[in-house]
Amino acid sequence: MSDTGERAGAAQAWYGQGAAALNAQRPAEAEAALWQCLALEPEHASALHLLGKLRAEQGRPEQALALQRASLRVDPRLGWNAFAAGELLAMAERWGEAAAAFRAAAAALPQQGWIGVRARQARGMELSGLFGGRRLADGLPPAAYALWIERFEAAGPAAAPEPGAGPPVDLSGWWFDLAPDAVLRPGAQAWLAAWLQCRLAAPPDLLVPDEDRLDAQGRRHDPWWKPGWVAESFWATPWLEGGAIWRRGWLEQQGLEPAVAGEDPEQRRLARWRWQLAALAREPRIESLGRILLHRRQNAADDPCRSEAHGAALAEALALAGEPGVTVTADAGVRPGQADPPPAGFRLAWPQPASLRLSVVVLSRDRPDLLAQCLGSVEASRGPVRLEWLVVDNGSRLEATAALLRHWQERPGACCRRLEMDEPFHWSRLNNRAAAEAQGGLLLFLNNDVAVPPALAAAGDGGWLRAMASQAQRAEIGCVGARLLYPPGSPAAGRIQHAGLLPGLGPGCEHPYRGLPAATAVHRGRAGWLSGWPAVTGACLMVRRPLFQAVGGFEPALPVEGNDVDFCLRLGARGLRHVVVPEATLWHAEAASRDALASGTWAPAMALLRQRWPAAMAGSGPWWPAACANDTTDGRPRELGGLELP
Repeated sequence: MSDTGERAGAAQAWYGQGAAALNAQRPAEAEAALWQCLALEPEHASALHLLGKLRAEQGRPEQALALQRASLRVDPRLGWNAFAAGELLAMAERWGEAAAAFRAAAAALPQQGWIGVRARQARGMELSGLFGGRRLADGLPPAAYALWIERFEAAGPAAAPEPGAGPPVDLSGWWFDLAPDAVLRPGAQAWLAAWLQCRLAAPPDLLVPDEDRLDAQGRRHDPWWKPGWVAESFWATPWLEGGAIWRRGWLEQQGLEPAVAGEDPEQRRLARWRWQLAALAREPRIESLGRILLHRRQNAADDPCRSEAHGAALAEALALAGEPGVTVTADAGVRPGQADPPPAGFRLAWPQPASLRLSVVVLSRDRPDLLAQCLGSVEASRGPVRLEWLVVDNGSRLEATAALLRHWQERPGACCRRLEMDEPFHWSRLNNRAAAEAQGGLLLFLNNDVAVPPALAAAGDGGWLRAMASQAQRAEIGCVGARLLYPPGSPAAGRIQHAGLLPGLGPGCEHPYRGLPAATAVHRGRAGWLSGWPAVTGACLMVRRPLFQAVGGFEPALPVEGNDVDFCLRLGARGLRHVVVPEATLWHAEAASRDALASGTWAPAMALLRQRWPAAMAGSGPWWPAACANDTTDGRPRELGGLELP
């Protein structure tokens, strides 16, 4: 063996001794061995990393950081050196550098999904400091929005795109359909002409700009970054009232005149709304511009969504589209404690079945406290809905669990079956086996840590179940989800846990608006309205039983994570849509019965999803606004995603 090989072997032996001593909490012995390793091999990345950890434990953070950075220079693929550097930088409140270090660690250690959470937390602290301590994770308040306009909007992607080849676009071929109170942002037409040059080969038929409002002093506030075309989201919170840009050539092909008749302002507004609905029924190619191009002077109190006549027009349009019997009610919306006016929208209710039998599948392994709350709160709130309970007992050992299940099996009027499946936890396989024994026309997969809040249970009319069922029985709909909030007693009590599930958001698949207050006004309060998404969480998922059977149920290759996403995407490939129903606002003690961060199945699940659904996992459109960052769930503008401090 050469001298070099001998030195490397000896260095590795010293490293092994040092690592073993460190694990045995013998720091002096560990330090001596690691220095011996570095004397033989000065660029031993792992030895530098462990020595840095020792220095941190000794209360010498500057030396610890220098050692971790030295380890990073030698081997950035190690990952744990970047993570340790991130922790040291976070302790020093150097949030920008900490976020970058955590991102490097997450990239080097993709199987450790929780490191991405630390990166997002550090970035949130970084931005909070940049915005004077304001918590952006609660939304973008007026002062922070003004600062974003000043510091980021003009310098970031808001700048005009590079013009394409060919002559400048003649905007006379486009009709600017603006509300009477709407004004174009200065430079909007020049920006649009440059943007269109890149799309001369196949121009869209309808362009949707983002918008904000002007207060009495002309100051911008209340931004509305809009998604692409998502039918249910548009019906609940229509986003063409402020302004839309139509291609005249397409309007001529469709025989649509770009004019709205009427003398009375309210009549003109209603006629314009009817015209928009008729034009949308022709299925134009729609593209969101992802940039604020217009401002509105109108107070939200005058929003046409408050008009019952507008609601009736929407109901008529839905009936013509093959969805008869929909009740549309104008609603002013709710935004307590906010300076901006509340968002307005429509509450839509589809006809409910005269009789309904629902099979509820619940997986449980002990935790009788959670199971009792789940069963009891749903049963108390079911109203006239007939429930068949299929409780999968996945190896419970506690007598309290057995007693609880005996009680429910013997309870008068309750149809509860205990399915004993004492085997390793496998969410997909257990749910599939239970669904095969279900008798109801609809299946509701429910986690045992989901419960109905007392206020909703007190109604006792089954309204939330019937609202979900009326959506699940629509021919166009695949899966229906509930809006889930963190329960009382949890650190995030009352905040959103689930209002949809979006591949391409965050490190893999994330819940839009997760962590925001339940009454958040982000994206005009979209989390509180009927809304469409590419997937919903399996923690509370309703689907027609024949549809579940037709696609083969949940994917057995996904034992824990990702099975709900894959299932929804398979239905989506058949042309079906998925919705979240705000009438079903439940509690979810997420991961109360298992440690999600310790999961060894998350990374393989994400890898399978990326292989099977590359397009869905690579982007978040059309469900997420093009103007918003994809690495956070709070709906902030994209310029604030991944921001680095100088």
